Amino acid sequence: MTRRRISIIGTILLTGTPLTAWGHIGFAANDLYTGMLHPLLHFATLLPLLTFALWLSQQNKSELPFLVTAFLLACIAGAILGLLLPKIPDLQPVLLLLAILTGILVAINRSPFLWMSIILTALIGLSEGIDNVAQVRADLTNPLLFITGLLLALGLLPMHITGLLHGREQLWIRMGVRVVSSWIITTSALALALQWSGTSLSGANP
Repeated sequence: MTRRRISIIGTILLTGTPLTAWGHIGFAANDLYTGMLHPLLHFATLLPLLTFALWLSQQNKSELPFLVTAFLLACIAGAILGLLLPKIPDLQPVLLLLAILTGILVAINRSPFLWMSIILTALIGLSEGIDNVAQVRADLTNPLLFITGLLLALGLLPMHITGLLHGREQLWIRMGVRVVSSWIITTSALALALQWSGTSLSGANP
């Protein structure tokens, strides 16, 4: 699968989200931008996306369609659950643990069996969808716009990084991916330690 095809798959699946939201753009359009920025401005939601993208770039071409589809569908399901579930626990520690786990897989350049990879992928997507929506759902004017923006960010960021890196055989790129993953592991571990110590990691809210 070429890098262009990876991006196309992500775009097609993302455009399956409800497009009626675009007919309601007004002041609520801020929810669209908030949804796009939210996962990028918080350590707990950004770091798993980065390690996931790096990990995808190491996978076999034949497995990428399954993993991309599982991730995007899980993101959609998670966003809906985040909006509808009455009580949602804090998933930021889970997201940081997933970032560490995925980062370790990148650093050692190892992949589990496909079914295990799909489960890991779905867990990341589900957790991202739930946590991003649950953090701000009480403040949303138009939840549909927020979810649309969120899904665009969750899909396009990792797909773009994966498209840039997948299939690159240069030694410095392959080693660079593993080095970056080690930095993310360290950052995630520090963020997790701060989380468990009671320090807020909420960062700037767009």
